[in-house]
Amino acid sequence: METAADSREYRVVFFCPASSARLERLEAPVRRLLSRIQAPPAELTPIQESGALSEAGWQVFLVRSLTERSAAQAMAAYVSEATCALAAEVDAEVLGLYVDVSGDSARICRCGPEEGPETFAGRRQAALTRTAEWLEVAPILLSTIFQLDLPDADYEPDADDRFVEEKLREARALMERYRQGK
Repeated sequence: METAADSREYRVVFFCPASSARLERLEAPVRRLLSRIQAPPAELTPIQESGALSEAGWQVFLVRSLTERSAAQAMAAYVSEATCALAAEVDAEVLGLYVDVSGDSARICRCGPEEGPETFAGRRQAALTRTAEWLEVAPILLSTIFQLDLPDADYEPDADDRFVEEKLREARALMERYRQGK
């Protein structure tokens, strides 16, 4: 039996290029997914954010539950699918982010219209940092969107974190060389 989860504890947002982000185009793929996975009703709502995200060319859309049951929690396992559907719809790169606000987990996906998804899942702060890196904005901007505490200024990555970051840099470099070779 499904338990009711407070819709304020979970967030799913999509970052779309402002030049191609039209709410009416984005709603249909999200509605189809919500219907298919039998999630609680929700709507896609633009977050009116002024500042660096807008200046960087991103429009942010929040999946807002229409009931106390969380549509965002139901979408957690489908962030990649939703992100790729939106990327195909707007014919541009889209980034999807799921955050468990009360817990310490998050999942992100970056997908272009003709590319496979690039995903990351892990602790919330690591995912927000990766999201900020992909969006080329300061991590504090994402903390304010989610109304989360600011990152710990004393945080020092351990050996595992540094290893993973190095492997990701290598993978990005290889992907970039591959894309340039096309």
